[in-house]
Amino acid sequence: MDSVSDRDYVLEILFNNSLIMTHLSRLCEELIYFSSSEYDYIKFSGKFSTGSSIMPQKKNPDMAELIRGKSGRTFGDLITVFTI
Repeated sequence: MDSVSDRDYVLEILFNNSLIMTHLSRLCEELIYFSSSEYDYIKFSGKFSTGSSIMPQKKNPDMAELIRGKSGRTFGDLITVFTI
């Protein structure tokens, strides 16, 4: 039966991806937090950030925001395979 319906390897891969994305999401959250105007510890170069359309002096760290946003997709994939 295990040779026919064994899908543990898929769950292990998705869990590992979710765990990595959890750590990356947390790291990116802290990068965004410490680059805010309140702390201003980190400065992103123009390659990794864009200006705001409403506030031109503000820089949005796109790289960190995109990684943080994409982490939810891996969690969704993991839960989808869990329910199969």
